[in-house]
Amino acid sequence: MVRRAKELRFSELGISDHLIVHKNMYQNPSWKYMEQNRATYVYNQDFKSILDKYQRHCDEIRQMAKQENIKLLVGFEVDYFPYNGWEEEFNWFIKQLDYDYLHTGNHFFCSEDYEHIINMTYFSRVCEDTGLYREYIKNHFNTLCLAVNSKHFKFLAHLDYLKRFCGESYSVDMYKDEIAAVLDSLKNTRTAMEISTKGLRKVNDFYPAEEILHAAAQRNIMTVISDDAHQTSELGKDFDKAEMILHKHGITERLKF
Repeated sequence: MVRRAKELRFSELGISDHLIVHKNMYQNPSWKYMEQNRATYVYNQDFKSILDKYQRHCDEIRQMAKQENIKLLVGFEVDYFPYNGWEEEFNWFIKQLDYDYLHTGNHFFCSEDYEHIINMTYFSRVCEDTGLYREYIKNHFNTLCLAVNSKHFKFLAHLDYLKRFCGESYSVDMYKDEIAAVLDSLKNTRTAMEISTKGLRKVNDFYPAEEILHAAAQRNIMTVISDDAHQTSELGKDFDKAEMILHKHGITERLKF
């Protein structure tokens, strides 16, 4: 990634691996499908057992920055699970890490008490009762509000990531009030919102959709363009298209690190 960034003449690069910790991670009903994914190392059940791993991750990025003579920022993309005790454990954990920024973007649907989770990718396989979708989706947007209001995070990632998995059970119009609440939280806390070009690769649309970008523009919410690159070929992908759509909506204020 670093060497590709240098080929693209990036002056700096943020490395943001996932930080996903839930006490019932291995008991969640989607775990049997998640285990088939080679990236299961990012899903963890407690903070203490992974501290050394994440400290090494930070050290490796710092060493790479010196080795390759490029400015690297250490970041983490955090799934926010405010069940009883999670916040305290999370605060303890991040104090042990040499990081530059945190951002948030949940990949799980949660029960109202956050004790039970389901990975969005496998939600339709695990939850066949579409009547429950609305309850999970509403709570998802409420969780994003809580995460933003916690003020831990520099920006909110892929606000409408769930549209990739929910089919006809989700549209912007169906959850207009919930989305507005998230945008109001971003405005009130001066937290930025990501526009992710990965959506173009996955659902032929940005994360978030243009209707949400328009609403964000009306609130003067800061943005940050991200490729959400999981492969070197995705680095910097479609940044020109993101610039064009932000310009279309008059969104000019960018998050600066």
